[in-house]
Amino acid sequence: MAGWDIHTHLIPPTVLAAAHRGEFGLSVDSGSLVVDGERLPLRRLADPAALLHWISSQDLDGAVVSVPPALFRYDASLEWTELVNQGLRELATPQLRVLGHLPLLDPAAPSVAAGLASEGVFSGFALGTPSYAGLDPVWRVLDALEAFTLIHPGHSDDKRLDSFYLSNLLGNPYETGLAAASLVFADVPGRFPGIRFCLCHGGGVTAAVAGRWQRGIDQERPGIEPVSLPVAEALRRFYVDDLVHDDAVLELLTKTFGPERVLAGSDWPFPMGSDEVSTDRSAAAEVLTRPLAKEVAEW
Repeated sequence: MAGWDIHTHLIPPTVLAAAHRGEFGLSVDSGSLVVDGERLPLRRLADPAALLHWISSQDLDGAVVSVPPALFRYDASLEWTELVNQGLRELATPQLRVLGHLPLLDPAAPSVAAGLASEGVFSGFALGTPSYAGLDPVWRVLDALEAFTLIHPGHSDDKRLDSFYLSNLLGNPYETGLAAASLVFADVPGRFPGIRFCLCHGGGVTAAVAGRWQRGIDQERPGIEPVSLPVAEALRRFYVDDLVHDDAVLELLTKTFGPERVLAGSDWPFPMGSDEVSTDRSAAAEVLTRPLAKEVAEW
């Protein structure tokens, strides 16, 4: 066996059941889950057996599952968070490791993270890309847990991206880069070194603009506070997946983040994902994504 695919998605069965009941503002229409106006074709997204078939076809040990970003819904209630996490619990098997969902912008987020970690079910957490301002209480818990923390882009509000599928082709890489910048300039990698952040889609634009970030720090540009780590060193504390569709960019990722920090991630089952998993980069995730089973005394 070759290892683990760290970037796959499934819709939790509890979410699908709620949609059929018309709860939480969800519905099912013509084979799609409708979430806040966005349509997610069900088919493989609602079929764990299809993901298990993918794992077998790629000769993998298993896959790490997070919810599609449309389900982050950070303005929803804590009941939504529990619904999602209950469905993730139901999906967890030895071959499917699940990443918990946090109500990231709610004051309860640190306690939710601590509670999920103590169950021995979740292998970490998946976060979207809202504003990360004021999240030190969350980072403190994830740091104590040494939690694998997948950063997956959410929707960009830039209306110029509505044409040509740019909301995905350009918006997703931008959103991930924005998240990485927010973490680097807030000195999160330096202050909370235990968190095992992993950036989807090769970190988006991060590697391409890292030098510019350092130049901004060196020139003391407005709004930049001193940080404990140079940008290059801070980025070496991140992991990224290898989903970039370009060998030259993959080489840049290796130089920017380090060869041992580039993990196999397919974005299964979305069309912009990969058709195969690199066995050279899939083994490292086995230890990183083992289920958490740790109590956090204070958060």
